[in-house]
Amino acid sequence: MQESRFRLLTDNGKGLAFVLSSSAPFEPQDLAPLAGRRARVQYRTASGLLAGEAHDITLLDA
Repeated sequence: MQESRFRLLTDNGKGLAFVLSSSAPFEPQDLAPLAGRRARVQYRTASGLLAGEAHDITLLDA
């Protein structure tokens, strides 16, 4: 995690990069407690970015 950028690992070990959308119900400081948790990210590809734009995060292990 770095500011509003974060990276997730898929179940098969592939790393995916995301940028937290300004419309997401999370703030960048809310991301740190999610480390090591299973989550589903709703995102869209953003033109000009190598990362997806994350609009929502749902914890799967809650």
